[in-house]
Amino acid sequence: MIHKSSQQYFNTDALSANLQQKSIQSGLITFAAQPLKLILGIGSTAILARLLTPGDFGLLAMITPLFLLVDSLSNFGLETAVVQKDHLNQQQANAIFWRSLKINALLISTTALLAPVIAWFYHEERLTGMILGLAVGAFSVCLAFQQKSLLKRQMRFGTLTLIELVSLLLSAVAAIAAAKIGWGYWALVLQLAVMQITQSLAQWWICDWRPSKYVKDEGLNAELGSTLSYGKHLTGFRFLTRIGMHLDRILIGYVSGANALGLYHVAYKWAYFPFEQVYFPMFDVAVSSLSRVQHDPNLYRAYSRRGLMPIFAFCLPALAFSFVEARNVILLLLGEQWLEAVPLFRLLAVSVYIVSMYRVTKWLYVSAGQTQRQFRWALIHTPVMIAAVVIGAKWGALGVAIGYMTGTCLLTYPAVAYCLKFSPLGWRDFLGAVWRPLLASIMAAAFLYFSRVWIAGDRLLLEFLFRFIVYGIIYIAFWLLLPGGIRSTSEIIKGIKALKS
Repeated sequence: MIHKSSQQYFNTDALSANLQQKSIQSGLITFAAQPLKLILGIGSTAILARLLTPGDFGLLAMITPLFLLVDSLSNFGLETAVVQKDHLNQQQANAIFWRSLKINALLISTTALLAPVIAWFYHEERLTGMILGLAVGAFSVCLAFQQKSLLKRQMRFGTLTLIELVSLLLSAVAAIAAAKIGWGYWALVLQLAVMQITQSLAQWWICDWRPSKYVKDEGLNAELGSTLSYGKHLTGFRFLTRIGMHLDRILIGYVSGANALGLYHVAYKWAYFPFEQVYFPMFDVAVSSLSRVQHDPNLYRAYSRRGLMPIFAFCLPALAFSFVEARNVILLLLGEQWLEAVPLFRLLAVSVYIVSMYRVTKWLYVSAGQTQRQFRWALIHTPVMIAAVVIGAKWGALGVAIGYMTGTCLLTYPAVAYCLKFSPLGWRDFLGAVWRPLLASIMAAAFLYFSRVWIAGDRLLLEFLFRFIVYGIIYIAFWLLLPGGIRSTSEIIKGIKALKS
């Protein structure tokens, strides 16, 4: 029997009738929450970086690739299929839940069994306990995946954002308290585990859908055939690309040890930070919105352009500014003991600047149900990235960073071209979203670089803030002066005003 309160998660007719307003509201919620996420993320990192050592962060970085691979295989991609699927009912949702639970139980059990092997590989016995601790948090995420997916399906991003903020706050408090009493690297393990468990419990409590008793129903296999195929190819893509994108940390940890890996890992994390603050929250909004209009090419293009513009408008200038102000960024965030990470941070900021232009193609693949083509691209992407970082590993962490940057540069154009070939979105649409923030951010960064001598101060924080304000003003000025700048700005404002209609 299906409860009325649970049935609401399957029907999207009411949502489709008011999709434009709902999409804009969801996008604004994610952006409005970003300052709070920034404060929590930057504040907790700044404190922990001064209480812990690069080696502590390096230990966590050694096992991060393992859990990213587990995440790529968890649920077999079915959590995204639940959001993307046009029609979903209780019986299908129930079958997806139990199928995923079996997959996840096997994955987490295998991860726990691999803990001693990973510790032996890195010659670090401490990793065994860390892996077992993180496995608890990872399994809690797997248990609540269906609730989270159903909330996304109904575009309840305000609720999901609130859950995320509360979990970030609780995990930051727990980690800082643990670091202060001398727990060392365990503070970082606690931070991740508390965040994951808090989010999972809240999602399970707020979404009142519950799985029915497990009943083996082979008849559903045919009905779920397209869903399972979608999830299979999405999983294959995730798994292959994460091998290529995270082999760099495995190589550095194995060759150079925890301290060098800690420097690289933190540089990588903060180079990606501006992009991830917009991309991951917007990914859910974009996939939910685009999936509802995937059969209308004109609406699909319009929603895609509306989603891509904020990504590039925010990320590209933030990354260009970070490149110029790399030393001050590291000093303010982490302190003097992390200054060795500055060259790595600069190289990785360039990599993210470039890679952001093809990471967004995932929106198009997933929302259009083209995960099979996405998987085929991974078969090209992964060998290139592996070759690039393996060659670079001969020169240590800096060589790996150069290899990573080279690989992303080589792959960007073919990645976008391959995606757009069979997408309703064309090159004109894509370039229309990226060219203005691209040029404006580069010109503003050049202006800041050559005027840094005149924009100096006695206090690091005040100097940094002043340069940031100057850079922001120059960036906006270039944006408006470029052809169509005023028109594009008015379109964004009209989109916001549409909330009132």
